Amino acid sequence: MARRIVVVAPDKAFGKQLAVALRAAGGTVDLHASVAELGTGELQASLVVAHFAGELVAAAPALLAKLASDTRLIAILPRTGLAAVVDLLQASERVAGVILDDAVGAAGGGHHKLAAMATRVCAGDLFGLDKLVPWGTHIHSQLVGDYEGKTKCIAQIGEFAEVMSVRRKYREAIDQCMDEMLMNALYDAPVDEQGRPIFADIPVKTRIQLKVEQRAVVQYACDGKRFAVSVRDAFGTLERATVLQYLYKCLHAEQQIDRKAGGAGLGLYLMVNAASQVYFNVLPRVATEVVCVFDLDTPKIQIEELGFFTEKLDAAGRLAAGPAQRIPAGTEVLLDAEGSPRGGSGADRRRGSLAAEGSPAPASRGLPRGLVPILGIAILAVLALIGISVSQRVNTPAPVLTSVSITTIPKGATIELDGKPAGAATDGVFVAQGLEVGRAYPVVARLAGYQPRQAVVQPRAGTNQVTLELEATAALVRLSTVPPGAHVILADADVGVTPLELTTLPPGQRATLVLQKPGYTNLTADVDVPRPGKELQIQLALEVSRDFARVHVVSEPPGAAILRDGERLADVTPAVVLVEAGKPQHFTVALDKHVPAELVFTPAPGADITKTVKLPDGFTLTVESNATDAKLSVVGAPRCQAQASPLRCVVGAGTYTVEVTGAAGARAAHPVQVKTEDVALKIDFGFVEAADGKKIVLGPAPGVKRAALEVGTRSVTVADDAGTHVVSAKIRAGKTTKVE
Repeated sequence: MARRIVVVAPDKAFGKQLAVALRAAGGTVDLHASVAELGTGELQASLVVAHFAGELVAAAPALLAKLASDTRLIAILPRTGLAAVVDLLQASERVAGVILDDAVGAAGGGHHKLAAMATRVCAGDLFGLDKLVPWGTHIHSQLVGDYEGKTKCIAQIGEFAEVMSVRRKYREAIDQCMDEMLMNALYDAPVDEQGRPIFADIPVKTRIQLKVEQRAVVQYACDGKRFAVSVRDAFGTLERATVLQYLYKCLHAEQQIDRKAGGAGLGLYLMVNAASQVYFNVLPRVATEVVCVFDLDTPKIQIEELGFFTEKLDAAGRLAAGPAQRIPAGTEVLLDAEGSPRGGSGADRRRGSLAAEGSPAPASRGLPRGLVPILGIAILAVLALIGISVSQRVNTPAPVLTSVSITTIPKGATIELDGKPAGAATDGVFVAQGLEVGRAYPVVARLAGYQPRQAVVQPRAGTNQVTLELEATAALVRLSTVPPGAHVILADADVGVTPLELTTLPPGQRATLVLQKPGYTNLTADVDVPRPGKELQIQLALEVSRDFARVHVVSEPPGAAILRDGERLADVTPAVVLVEAGKPQHFTVALDKHVPAELVFTPAPGADITKTVKLPDGFTLTVESNATDAKLSVVGAPRCQAQASPLRCVVGAGTYTVEVTGAAGARAAHPVQVKTEDVALKIDFGFVEAADGKKIVLGPAPGVKRAALEVGTRSVTVADDAGTHVVSAKIRAGKTTKVE
């Protein structure tokens, strides 16, 4: 039966276009112009496709609230930025994907894009590029298991893109996405049996020398108009919330590129900005596939489709897309080098198909009579050999185990033992435990910038020591900048962020590096790379751009928070803050148990200045009042003005005046002396009310019927036609006292 798909589109003509595409996805389509037409109650459908334009934009929350728990929504938006796409995906778990309306309406493929996304949502069957590229497009595949394989794979895809006449800017975007996807698949996705990340506590420099048995599957294809790449891991640990959290933080954090260099979702953010379509396909705890598609005809790369899809499972845990197809009886199945079926010969397949369709199978012929005794003797001989083998195993003594100490020069090399990762000689020595005495073990030591060193170890009883000295194949350039965090560009490619160790520069030659950091002038540096195995250390100072100024904020004592316009910056003193030049700047420097200090200044263009403040010891002055809407102020403390009760203010030792201004004429001023400890002050008010025909006189005011006064015995001036009278009234907190 076809699945029910509901389309909500304010534009009737565009809604009909959507309906045509969705029928191609195997759905029966109901078309509506507004949310009101859907009626009341929960909306039951496999899929809802909504064009959020016109009046439907404001109705988005109401539409999301109507969706049943298993109903998914594809949102179609006018062309907009990535932030709006991410916000909509975060609005509800039921939003499976977002696609731009001009991408749906594009000639020659717009309907196919929507139909392909709808098929993913409704039917599952997510994995593989065959769901995205036109029929007949050749899909290339390969397996990648380590860092070296990643580099070769990216280079191979780049060569293929160049053969397909893909322009350079798209090739660079493809390289960037492939690097991010493969690094995630090889080093972020792998988990152990308890679901803990395998490489979480291993330094990056060491991590890239290791590998796991499960390799990543890479696919890529190009039809001349679109270039598609995908990377699939064997763990299925990627979560939707993680993807959206990283994208949101990179979109909204200040200076996200500078502060997040080298991780924390920056690579994911750059990847989504480099592709036209990005999909995340997940079968939890089994596989994750990330797909990037690049529209080669667009003048500017911009995300047009973004989706997160989870493979559907039925109640028995099987893929909801349907059972696996049965191979016809009699078909010979051959396996390729990776264990994938590739079918038998054409004749074999034809015979199998005929048998499956009911054609009579060839009659079996019986065994020759003389062969039966021979087979019986052979079976008895095999049983005898099995008995001898079992007897030998029972009587064989348990192997003697020992350890081998493996020293690597230089230190830090990773060790492979008997073809499997064993660990790393982090401090120069790795001890392999539980090795059998007398057995030969192949050992390989690997370190970036050095040739792998191989040896065969045959442990003896007692102490075993092996030293492996690796031969350098690359020069090491250690590059740092003041300030740090500059992006290093080599041959138009971003190779990392300072401080950085470079081992890929050609030894003995000159390399030109460009250093870039927001707020600073780009710096070009020519580096004479040393010979193989040698090391060069370089430190470069970046010059502040004329549009900015560099401010060193220092406090005594250090460790104070820096606030700008009430918002706390990430660093504490001493810290360097980049600000716009020629504009007034206002900073507050605050430290617990110390009096805050204010910094107000206007820096000159390109200035590099230092601002030092002293933060004297302080005490907390707490003031409370029961006056409604009272505003409390401490004279002499600029940051403690017109605040609601309770007021907490850090001040130095001295005498202050606390002023209270509240509704109903409440006024008070109290001197407070702060010496060597915190001070708490409570100022309560009650009310006095004049009797009929009389008014209460407060200062020069003509008189009021009711007034707020401080708690205690107070002299109150009451006026009537006969003149003014002074009476005594006892004021109680929050109570009303009538005076005659």
